[in-house]
Amino acid sequence: MGFARPMPERPAPLILVTTPSEGAPFGSHVAIAADGQRLLATELSLRLGRLGAAVAPLPAADADGFHWGRWFTAAARRALEEAPGPVDAIGYAGGSAMSLMSDDGLDALLSPVAGEVVANNRFSADAFVVAGDLEAALRSLEACDTDNSAPRRLNEAGFGWRDLGSTTWARFDVDTTLDLALLRLATRLPGARRLDGSVQGYLEMARLPGDRALEVPHLARIGEVIRDRSAELVVAGRVPGATLGELETETACRVRSFVEERGMRSARGSGSAPRSLLHAFLERTSPAELIAELSRLGDAVVLDTRVLMAAHAGSADATAWPAEEERFASDFGDASRVATPWLRELTTAASGAAVPFVFGGHALLSDGLRLIVAAAWQGR
Repeated sequence: MGFARPMPERPAPLILVTTPSEGAPFGSHVAIAADGQRLLATELSLRLGRLGAAVAPLPAADADGFHWGRWFTAAARRALEEAPGPVDAIGYAGGSAMSLMSDDGLDALLSPVAGEVVANNRFSADAFVVAGDLEAALRSLEACDTDNSAPRRLNEAGFGWRDLGSTTWARFDVDTTLDLALLRLATRLPGARRLDGSVQGYLEMARLPGDRALEVPHLARIGEVIRDRSAELVVAGRVPGATLGELETETACRVRSFVEERGMRSARGSGSAPRSLLHAFLERTSPAELIAELSRLGDAVVLDTRVLMAAHAGSADATAWPAEEERFASDFGDASRVATPWLRELTTAASGAAVPFVFGGHALLSDGLRLIVAAAWQGR
C-alpha cells in the first residue's frame, strides 16, 4: 500500500529546491559534482510537481557570511508572497537529495498534518515539509545554522515530527563526485528507481580528472571481502544504526565498526567541537600510521573522512575543512589535487595500502554502504 498523497482539496505544499551555483573550473571534481546536482535538482522538481507540489527554485546563496536559516526564510517569505493562492505547508529540499527514493516516499514527505514536520532524516535533514502555523515555523527556522538541524529546531518550537529515515534510500544525498559514482552503481542493481534519461546519460558519460569513469574505488575487492566468511570489513564514521544492522545480516564477513559524530552537523547547544578517537590517534602518530593501523584491523576499510576533517578543524562547518576539490579528489585516491598536508598524507598512504580503502562522507557510510553490499552479492 502506498503512502497517502495530499488531499485534493488541500492547497499544494510549496517546496523550495536548491540548485548549485555555476563557475567551478571545467573538468574539476567540483564542476562534475555540480553538473550532476543540477540535473538531479531538475528531476526532483519535476517529480515533486507531478505529485501535486508547487515548486520554487532557491536562489544561489552568498558565499560570504552564509547563514542557512536567514537565507532560507527570506526566500520562503518571498515565495509565499508570490504564491497565487493559500499555502498551508512549506518545505525545503536539497536538489540532489532523495534521488533513489520512490514516489511513495516523496508522497509521504509532502503530506504533513497541521502542526507537523516530515523530514527525510529528522536528525540530519536534507529535505523537510512543515504544515500549520508557517510564520511560527519560519521564525524558528531563521535561527538554524544548517538545513540538517531544521526538523529538530521545529520540534523544539512545538511541531510534531515524522521521520522518513527508515524509508528505503531516504538518506541518500549527492554532495560529491563519489556520491555520483554510488548513484551510478545503484542504477545497475535490481529494483532501483529508474532515473531521468538526462541524469542517467550524464552518469555514464561524465569523466573524472585522468579520464576515469564514475566508479566506486576498489568495488570488486571490497565485494570479495563482503562475501568472505573469514574476512573482516572495517567501517568508521557516521554509520546509522539501520546500516549497521544490515551489515550484520547481509554480509558474510565480520564487521568492525567505529561509530563517531552521528548528527554532528545538526547538534547544537553543547558548545563542544567535533571529536574523534581516530583523529586523536592520527594527531598522536601520523595520518600514514592511522592508515597502517586500520589496515591491520581488517581486510577492507570504508572511512568517513569528514569526521576527521571536522575534528581536525574543531568545527562541523565544512568551510573550515579542506577545500571541496581536495575532499572530492581524496575520495578517489587522487593525492595530486590535495594541498592540505595531513589529508594528502592520508590519501597517499591509503592509495598504497595493502588493503582497499574507500573514503567519503555521510552518503557513503549510510545508504552507500548498503549499495556496496548489494553490489557485492550481484557480482558488480
